Amino acid sequence: MNLKLRESLVYPDALHKIFHRLAKNKNFVILLSMKLAGLIVLFFCLFAGCVPALIGVGVVTGYALSGDSATGNVNSEYRVLWDLCLDKLETMEAEIILVNESKGMVKAVVSENSVVVKLNTINSSTQRLKVSARRCFMPRPQFAQKVFFKIVEELK
Repeated sequence: MNLKLRESLVYPDALHKIFHRLAKNKNFVILLSMKLAGLIVLFFCLFAGCVPALIGVGVVTGYALSGDSATGNVNSEYRVLWDLCLDKLETMEAEIILVNESKGMVKAVVSENSVVVKLNTINSSTQRLKVSARRCFMPRPQFAQKVFFKIVEELK
């Protein structure tokens, strides 16, 4: 009897027994996994640059920040968005290197960052706007995001 008492007081075995009993409860396991999944999604939204996408709903329908670029679908006509992109780059005192309206591409240097703005037509009222930024061959997704949202703010 003394041996059983000593075994039950051992911390790892008691902890193991508690988790084993909780794991048998299916509702507890489902609730715990849903909370964990929610925390992971919240963590990525807060620290991956998606907070502006959650705040600025309306003009931008799909937004992604990846690698060196910020990409989103913008509810606007091509010509309006094209002119707005050029105006915003001029406002940011960009040195325009290449403008190709037929391909929907502008290359510029803004604050020592190489910026590429690309427009693709999805339909007549929706365009895909992609802003890429690099500095010394290193990706600058936060700078791309800054330029992206400066362009989109004017559409509101």
